[in-house]
Amino acid sequence: MSLATVAAMQAYKQVGNQGVSSDRLVLLGLEGVLEYIRRAHLAIQAKDISAKAVSMDKAYQLTAHLLASVNFEEGGEIAKNLDSLYRFLLNQLAQANIFDDLQALDACQPVLVDLRDAWRGLLGHS
Repeated sequence: MSLATVAAMQAYKQVGNQGVSSDRLVLLGLEGVLEYIRRAHLAIQAKDISAKAVSMDKAYQLTAHLLASVNFEEGGEIAKNLDSLYRFLLNQLAQANIFDDLQALDACQPVLVDLRDAWRGLLGHS
């Protein structure tokens, strides 16, 4: 396990201890990744390297936190699927960051929207 993954797991557990449900944290994380991808997209188009770097870093960190939160002991097949989706997102984010690849960012959007909508349904949000 990488140092970044260990740090993400520790941060996730620390926030979880502050009274926010893990399901709500996942929803907030997904919404955050969507927002930072939107910002990164705009920054790449505007050739704003600094804004792109900040947005991509935050999107990557949030996705790493989501990956670290996957519970394989209780999640079964769903956990395996989430693991694959989060790893796909991390790869796409890296591709977008290194090559200013808007298509890689665009590939993240439907995955994140589907996950966010599923989590909203789970929590009873509209």
